[in-house]
Amino acid sequence: MKNLLEINGLHVEISSSNRATVKPLKGVDLNVEEEDTVGLVGESGCGKSMILRTILKMLPHGGSETEGEIIFNGNRIDKDHGKNFENIRGKKISMIFQDPISALSPLIKVGEQISDIYRYNEKTTKEEARDIALKMLEGLGIVNHTNVANQYPHQMSGGMAQRINIAMALVCKPQLLLADEPTTGLDVTTQMQVLELLRDQLSRLKSSLLFVSHDLRVIKKICKKVGVMYAGEIVEFGNSNEIFSNPSHPYTQSLLECAKLK
Repeated sequence: MKNLLEINGLHVEISSSNRATVKPLKGVDLNVEEEDTVGLVGESGCGKSMILRTILKMLPHGGSETEGEIIFNGNRIDKDHGKNFENIRGKKISMIFQDPISALSPLIKVGEQISDIYRYNEKTTKEEARDIALKMLEGLGIVNHTNVANQYPHQMSGGMAQRINIAMALVCKPQLLLADEPTTGLDVTTQMQVLELLRDQLSRLKSSLLFVSHDLRVIKKICKKVGVMYAGEIVEFGNSNEIFSNPSHPYTQSLLECAKLK
């Protein structure tokens, strides 16, 4: 398989008038192949989510990419700030956020939120987009999907809200899905249901996944490859089974010992 995403020597800095400059990413190298599932794991603040936000140009105020390059589908996108990138974000690269409720608009029915994304990216009619949204919900195995489409976010559980976020992220059939701690805050049973749902949909669409989590069990469940991050760097990368069974870096060893996976 060829590389779908290539990150080479990525450095990011965040500056503010009140604080010293912070460097959350320090020379990150990462490849995601076509139809691949790659996990990023590490403690909070190590830079996992910052990689996703840098890919989508969603850095916090004062943040900037100071070195390196991001290549998607053979084209460099980190310096592309025009309409071409807007055609990539949300359509070819989409994202699932950590908090499912806050990622949704509280004033718009969830079915309409899914159809709005499809209409914006695919330039279709409102009726066609509505049909696509309903088919997407049905395809996710949501019971009474028509009724669910007419609900507002506050009317649903965290697990159902995350299913809606998955529908929004996948409705345009992206080549790459970014997932930022999408199972955090969900009970164990719902976590497994969400992971199975993600795996089935990615297989159906032949999409790649870059999945961020602090939970090694979740990474082990869904990802073929894993990168271990520490202080803004990927200190170990490889096949998930190999890293979980025979970690080489001391930090990876300590993570596995703490999680009782080694």
